[in-house]
Amino acid sequence: MSDFSQLGIFKSQAKQLVRDQGVKLFAAQEMLAQKAGFADYHELSVIAQRNPKDPRLMMAVFGIKDFSDAIHEDDVYADLDQEVEDQLSGAIAETNASGFTVDTLTVDTTEYVASTGVLTLGVSLTYQGQQHHERVYHGAAFFLTATVGLLRREGKWLLAEDGVSISSIQSDADRDRRSEQEYWDQVEEARNSNRMSMAQALASELGISVEDGELLAGSEITTNESDDGLVYSYWINFEPEAEGQLRADLLARFGSLEYELDANFFDDVEHEL
Repeated sequence: MSDFSQLGIFKSQAKQLVRDQGVKLFAAQEMLAQKAGFADYHELSVIAQRNPKDPRLMMAVFGIKDFSDAIHEDDVYADLDQEVEDQLSGAIAETNASGFTVDTLTVDTTEYVASTGVLTLGVSLTYQGQQHHERVYHGAAFFLTATVGLLRREGKWLLAEDGVSISSIQSDADRDRRSEQEYWDQVEEARNSNRMSMAQALASELGISVEDGELLAGSEITTNESDDGLVYSYWINFEPEAEGQLRADLLARFGSLEYELDANFFDDVEHEL
């Protein structure tokens, strides 16, 4: 049996207790098993064979209830942060931001190999910096997927040597450029068609995404016209459809949630006033 299996590590802990306290091995095993929440060592050994990821056993052996929690143990998180910084140093130098650190991290997959004591985690993370506001924006965050290798040694989780392999990387600037291109593609597609939806027309008019245009498409519209029916323009009221960040952006850009549309706005729009 490998020394790095759950039962193998537990037995090593019991032997260490024998050396530290001079008790019999059986007594040490019983003591540690009961401390872990098992009735006795026999129950623990049976569970270790049938369900090695039992939370009680995991906590007693690895100090965590789930392998995904290992990324936050001991010095692993700090070492991961440093390793990511080292690997992204070139990309970071091309930004106008500093103070990068792991901002959010999600463990997507876990695999523990008992023969080696190596835990492999598939993670998604955001590496976030602070933008220098007086400088031109060149991005301040990186979105990564990576494989992280950890070792269980002497009761601690350690980042393995060459333990971080980045499989994909994208900056927020890249995402912004992609979103902008998608937006103009949507606008161009709408313009090339015979008619635009209200959402597409608002997206083109306001410089927003079609998704945000969908949120505003049901806004109240009033006609600004002369007494003899000549239409000068239209007023569209985005209250209460505009919410959250979209609402804040509209207010910041136009100073109001009411917006004046050109008299010809609806010429190519599938909309009935």
